[in-house]
Amino acid sequence: MENKESLKFPNLIIFASSFCLMVLELVAGRIMAPYLGVSLYTWTSVIGIILGGVSIGNYLGGRVADRNLSKKVLSSVFFLAGISSIGVLYSVPFIGNLLGKTEMIPIPLATFIFSFFVFFPASLFLGCISPMVVKFDLDNLEKAGQTVGRIYAFSALGSILGTFATGYFLISFFGTKIIVIGVSVALVLISFFILIFGKSAKDFLKEKTNIIFGCLLVFSFFIPKNCQEETNYYCINARAQTLDGGVNGYVLRLDHLVHSFVYPGNEDVLTYDYERFYKILTDYRIKQTGESNFEAFFLGGGGYTLPRYFEKIYPESSLEVAEIDPGVTKFNYEHLSLNPETKIKTTNADARMFLAKASAEKKYDLIFGDAFNDFAVPYHLTTLEFGKIIKEHLAPDGYYAVNVIDNYKYGKFVGSFLKTMREIFPYVYLAPLASNWEIDKRNTFVILAGETELDINKWGEVLWTTAEAGSGDERDSPEEIGYFAENEEVTKFLEEKKAIVLTDNYVPIDNFLAPVFNSIQ
Repeated sequence: MENKESLKFPNLIIFASSFCLMVLELVAGRIMAPYLGVSLYTWTSVIGIILGGVSIGNYLGGRVADRNLSKKVLSSVFFLAGISSIGVLYSVPFIGNLLGKTEMIPIPLATFIFSFFVFFPASLFLGCISPMVVKFDLDNLEKAGQTVGRIYAFSALGSILGTFATGYFLISFFGTKIIVIGVSVALVLISFFILIFGKSAKDFLKEKTNIIFGCLLVFSFFIPKNCQEETNYYCINARAQTLDGGVNGYVLRLDHLVHSFVYPGNEDVLTYDYERFYKILTDYRIKQTGESNFEAFFLGGGGYTLPRYFEKIYPESSLEVAEIDPGVTKFNYEHLSLNPETKIKTTNADARMFLAKASAEKKYDLIFGDAFNDFAVPYHLTTLEFGKIIKEHLAPDGYYAVNVIDNYKYGKFVGSFLKTMREIFPYVYLAPLASNWEIDKRNTFVILAGETELDINKWGEVLWTTAEAGSGDERDSPEEIGYFAENEEVTKFLEEKKAIVLTDNYVPIDNFLAPVFNSIQ
């Protein structure tokens, strides 16, 4: 039967639906991050599932358009898309917590399951809209190409503006929760808009489903926020913590990872082994040079644990931090008691971009890498090209130390990173932070590189001094933390793991780390 109804403002309708679809796609990664982190697999699953939903929606919408198209049907599809969108806020905590705590599910599969159950329904209904709008607007077969082209042009324009608006403005200004609520409300309003020009508007207002949506909308505002602060880069949370000795501080979490332990007023308390290794390295260099007025550069700020420590213990030092997220820096000032009068100089920029633009005369005595967050590794900070930039800004007697996470059983990431550094620096050392590093266990390693060979005897003296001045806790001894793998061990390790040189052209970090984070800890 030929459709007699006409649709008001089809271009605007298709523009709005595509805009909303891309908004959901952009916020999907941020919504997933607090539970599963951010990785290549995150975006692969999000994009793949949403494209799959849209494709199936296109097919189903086309069949409906040919069989039983009406404004009421199109309105219902928009309404269901709105319900599905608001449902994201209800499904995320359940699915996210379930998958985040189930270590036996591989990361790629976990992100796929999350994306499917959370975002597939909305993308399916939004995918149904295009063929329906085309059918409504296709009243002259001689202009079919022009009509279809115009509809899809407005659809593409909505997708483009939705992408830019979300990435540049919406997440920064509103956060994901308000954005999802806004998308849902917009879709339902469009549903009402489609009918308000027809005879079915009264029927629409009487629908019980509107009561359901109203309840979901109201209760969605009471769903607890996942983040204390939400930025374009992270979901930031902090909770108070008190050590056994009565030392008060905070635990900083970026997305799903505990990133830093911060103890204002007790900055000399270092929690992680790699942080204590950095302390040993710094003491070693001071012993070598006899000077404590060194210049240090930190790749990543996080909770500013190390810069705070350096500021307290080495007051003559010059400290610079490149922290890509201004929200993290602001959070430190507002919630983690970072002194507004601190001498730590922060530049909110990508560390690679910062160093690439720095003057060639700018040299640092120590460069510390701490930008690798669990499964989320900024791959451009691991490559041969970036290592060469590091070398350009490292003093001749300086050292570059970076912590990485891997498992000896797999070892592809740490092995390849180590091999890459060997292509750049004459002296490269692997510190497994434990002498029994060859066991099957996820572990933090430190790779140390420089143009000056370590004096192992003086290194041992620093370790002994550190041990004598220790706090008496039961953590690994300084001798264990300061242990370097033997050259024969490292050579065997690199050959066994078939390590490669990482370059900007080829750096499959996510693939290297997937089995590490899929393994049961």
